[in-house]
Amino acid sequence: MKVDLKSYEQYLKEHLSEKRFQHSVNVSEASAALAERFGCVDPEKARFAGLVHDICKEEPEDVQYTWMMRSPMDVCEEERKAFKVWHGIAGAEMLRTQFHVTDEDVLHAVRFHTVGRCGMSPLEQIVYLADMISAERDYLGVEEMRRKTQESLADGMYAALVASLQKLLHRGALIPHHTVEAYNEYAAMLQKKEG
Repeated sequence: MKVDLKSYEQYLKEHLSEKRFQHSVNVSEASAALAERFGCVDPEKARFAGLVHDICKEEPEDVQYTWMMRSPMDVCEEERKAFKVWHGIAGAEMLRTQFHVTDEDVLHAVRFHTVGRCGMSPLEQIVYLADMISAERDYLGVEEMRRKTQESLADGMYAALVASLQKLLHRGALIPHHTVEAYNEYAAMLQKKEG
């Protein structure tokens, strides 16, 4: 996949804080590394998707809302009520409309990088996990998350979804059906593997 990463980097530098820009670079590098490790995705495509995953993260709430509501992708009621997830949906629509990105796999990777979904492609899994394990992440349990992700994308996804659901439950937050369906899919895979 041929993309002018420098122009996207320049846009991100102008629209993100230094800390968020560095996170985006780290996710880009982690995405490319996971693509190379598992050999299931073009590393350059993974690098691009990782770089732009937070393209809308620091846009004002009204801008994110407008982009999100234009999205042709399934946006559920729980997501519309959860500002923290708007940027993924908004970012995918911005990339489609403003930057003319036509690769649906990249658009889905950006759109679902916070909530996950059932039937995620390898690229979607890679960006979701790269966001969880990027170099600057230092939350309790991140080393275990990195270890699981290095074992397999499925093991990483299961661990990441469990952690995500625990966090949402702890906060008393609404849980998008996409996240529940993703968890059920990976839990079923794990049960089948173990038994």
